[in-house]
Amino acid sequence: MDRLAKTLKPLSVEYRGSESFNLGRFADMVASPEVCRMNGAKSKGAVTERGKAIASRNATKHGLLAEKPPILVSEDLETFQGLMQNLVDQYQPTGAVEWHLVQTIAMCIQRQNRLWVAEAAIGNAQLLPPVAKPSTDETYPLLKPTEQDERWSVFHPHNLRRERKLLTWFIERNQREHFPTERRSRYFADIWKDWIESTLQDLNQFKNEYPTDGIPGKPGDTLALIDQEQFSSRYLSWLRDLCKMQHPFAECWFYGITLKNAAPPKTKGLWDYYAQTHTTILETCQKRIEQIEQIEQKIQQERDRYQSELIARQALTASPIPQSIALLSRYESHIAKQLEQAIRQLQNLQKERQHGGSMGSFGQNSDRHAASATASFTSQ
Repeated sequence: MDRLAKTLKPLSVEYRGSESFNLGRFADMVASPEVCRMNGAKSKGAVTERGKAIASRNATKHGLLAEKPPILVSEDLETFQGLMQNLVDQYQPTGAVEWHLVQTIAMCIQRQNRLWVAEAAIGNAQLLPPVAKPSTDETYPLLKPTEQDERWSVFHPHNLRRERKLLTWFIERNQREHFPTERRSRYFADIWKDWIESTLQDLNQFKNEYPTDGIPGKPGDTLALIDQEQFSSRYLSWLRDLCKMQHPFAECWFYGITLKNAAPPKTKGLWDYYAQTHTTILETCQKRIEQIEQIEQKIQQERDRYQSELIARQALTASPIPQSIALLSRYESHIAKQLEQAIRQLQNLQKERQHGGSMGSFGQNSDRHAASATASFTSQ
């Protein structure tokens, strides 16, 4: 003590402007456990809102359910922790038994909420209409009716991708700028011949790779094996119907026949005819590409809508417990009984603790609390 006083003596200051600060007395106060207990008894806890919030969370640090409660993955952990903290603030549990009862109350309330969610899910499943299938399934069927054909329809995503890719390739290979314009050149006949050969080659590839299996009205291949003449007649009729609808496959098919024996145009009118026909073919292909893009966009929008509504419906009708009204009723009665019993036991324990007597009989009161709690749990 003398050593501490000698060390602090040079630091003596005027205390409150009148009394010299007694270092020896200060050392006695620091070292005295009685003074520490007296000062501690004067503390009234946290004063600021932030301090109160921190102090309120200190109460749950020993709770078994504070960090990893047995709740479902679909249930919110923070909500349950908030419920637990409110119960702790209300009942101020002391001892393992009171803590267990507070946690039992919290789980009963959580299970009741779970029961209400399940009842709502069952009701929603019975009352809500089914989610409407994508309207594009009928407008743009992926498969033709089984009595006609089992192959993919023209609206199948694979067919649409093939068709768009082939049309884009054909347009890039046969742009309007590639059409022969050197009509007055003495080499025009050779230029025209080379252009005809190149264009016919592209048209043949276009015809062979085009996904025609899904186009309605196309005669089956088996008919060609049975009656070739009847097949050719039906095939030509099918092409003419497609041509009326300005289908690029039919347009290009007839365009190939037109170019097969086309001599170099010797007049401007004939040259204009071929040039305009070529331009019309390219415009038809481009228009079909735009139609495919619109169809794909509609199909995707309808699929996204269907998936979104389906997920929302599943969330409304997802029951966390068995979907049986009888079981739910018994489950609800069991939870209510358990909750009522836990609240009653906790209140009885706290009443006994609060009116148990003086400090001298603390040990006897503690024994009585434990005996009461044991008898209560045995009665369950």
